[in-house]
Amino acid sequence: MIQNPKYYRSRIKAIAHLIGQNPVNQEKNNDRILLRNGYIPENLKEQSEKLIADAIPTENTNLPLSFVEICSFDTWFAMHPEKIAGTEFVTTSREFPIMVRGTKDEIVSTLTAGIKDGKEKRIRLMKIQADSKLKLLNLLNTVAV
Repeated sequence: MIQNPKYYRSRIKAIAHLIGQNPVNQEKNNDRILLRNGYIPENLKEQSEKLIADAIPTENTNLPLSFVEICSFDTWFAMHPEKIAGTEFVTTSREFPIMVRGTKDEIVSTLTAGIKDGKEKRIRLMKIQADSKLKLLNLLNTVAV
């Protein structure tokens, strides 16, 4: 479910705050590394929710998110959880600490939903373009007469 831009800005600030609170260490996939990838560990969920709820609003809070904000801390996937074809889980890999485990059916249904949505949008746009061209043609015919 897509929240308003204020929620996602507060989420970004909360994650940045939590990263600052967690010390740098060499442990694989520590909380800091998971947060850096936009994944909020269970032991920090309550604290992050409180930080998000307590965020101080700014004057541009409800403006659309910038490209940088959308790309920060996995915000795009937080906005579109239906695009994740499975369940996120923490791995032991240093390079890829978060992975998605999904079945073939989940992957196919996620991809076909995206294709179907895109096809419907293209059809709707084509109908709008055809309608506007028809109106323009009718207008030109009435002016020419």
